[in-house]
Amino acid sequence: MNDAITVVGSLGGDPILKSVNGDQVAEFRLACTARRKDGEQWVDGHTNWYSIEAWGGFSRHVVSSLRKGDVVVVLGRLKVDQWESGDKRGTSVKIRADHVGHSLRVGPTTRERRKPVDAATAPDGTDALAHDPADGPHERELVSQTSGGAAWSAPGADIDPAF
Repeated sequence: MNDAITVVGSLGGDPILKSVNGDQVAEFRLACTARRKDGEQWVDGHTNWYSIEAWGGFSRHVVSSLRKGDVVVVLGRLKVDQWESGDKRGTSVKIRADHVGHSLRVGPTTRERRKPVDAATAPDGTDALAHDPADGPHERELVSQTSGGAAWSAPGADIDPAF
């Protein structure tokens, strides 16, 4: 199965950058909890956990921009695998992200547009190879939180009720 999917949830931990056959991949777990209104209060339902992976230059942006507890929107392709190991059987649900962004429901964010990277050195003096030219100029944007920090650090925090 390889279907398009959009999920909103809280990061269960900081993204981890790995190398797989020479390619970089960022991996993190995302907790998506259904909410419903019961009378006058909101009640959390079942939580689904997804493994998220972001490849290439995108992976470095994910690692530098996201932290545990951040509420994000992930658009990507769903991959569901059945696995078996001895007596144990299970299902693995993974999303290969095409886009990841902070949810503005929990607080504002800002975007800092960086200057283009030349062939030898990035604007901060680091190695230009830290940016993958194949990503294009639109991938050189950094998302950072500027306010609402308490909301970002509280997994599942929701300032407004779910719709």
